[in-house]
Amino acid sequence: MGNIVRKRIENFVKLFIGLGLLIFLANYVSPKKIIDTFKNAEVLYLMLSILLVPFNLFLQFAKWKLLCKKYFNINSDRSIWLSLFYGISGGIFTPMKSGEYFARILPLKGVKVVDVVIATAVDKLIPIFFVIIIGGIFFILFLQGLLDYSFVIVIILIIIYLVAVFIPLLFIFFDMNISIKFRVKLRKIKFLSILIEKISFIRNIDIKTFTKLILISLFYHLTFTIQMALLLSTFSREFEFVSFFIAANLIIFTQIVIPPIALGELGVREGAAVFYVQNLGYPAAIGFNAALSLFTINLLIPSVIGLFLLLKRN
Repeated sequence: MGNIVRKRIENFVKLFIGLGLLIFLANYVSPKKIIDTFKNAEVLYLMLSILLVPFNLFLQFAKWKLLCKKYFNINSDRSIWLSLFYGISGGIFTPMKSGEYFARILPLKGVKVVDVVIATAVDKLIPIFFVIIIGGIFFILFLQGLLDYSFVIVIILIIIYLVAVFIPLLFIFFDMNISIKFRVKLRKIKFLSILIEKISFIRNIDIKTFTKLILISLFYHLTFTIQMALLLSTFSREFEFVSFFIAANLIIFTQIVIPPIALGELGVREGAAVFYVQNLGYPAAIGFNAALSLFTINLLIPSVIGLFLLLKRN
């Protein structure tokens, strides 16, 4: 009976993802706009950015494999790859990629939905840490350029910002008296108690595995920000890598600070790209084209691949 119910749920999710992605492609994606965008591209920088896509996907796979192995005792590369691609397909057409948290469960047998949702959240949160740290520091420096406050104030603001980021982590993951008392109080709230219990496995991950997760997440962050920097070079036809790399981090940081409620994160990323690129003295079209191209190569194409894999699945 349990297998029958799971099969029905899987068929429903499969139908939901298939129809949702097709509707999204038909209504929100303009092939002509994408083709016209790439026509204006500098081929060399565009190809370099596209060549980073397999590396980007591999890093996502490596992170997810570590969590699947530790959390679910799943070692099948095929199942983990399918889980990753199904997730991309399920996330692209749902607000804040919420569908990804449920779509990843399809090829993972014998695993509870809530466990996959929590593990997916952890998978997403670790790279966000680098977005917040690196992007936040760059944003403080960006504000200094706008408001023209002193270097001393910049240092003070950076220190305050880093302390504000790290203190919650100390309370959650370190066994100090004050942090233990804090977690005890949180556990009195039923929902938070369940959440703390579910993510507690992170505290039990051996240092070697945790270090791998951190390093992979860092490389993953650098990969897509370098891609964005290359795409900005693609459409500006100028290789101002440092300026564009900073802009890329600011764009991704803004995308995290202002959670995208639009499908496929469309809107926030493009708006942020236009804003920061204009502040660098470049036309708005460069930022928009770069953001649309990043969406196409990193999300749209993998989501279509995921859809084909999903439809092919028995």
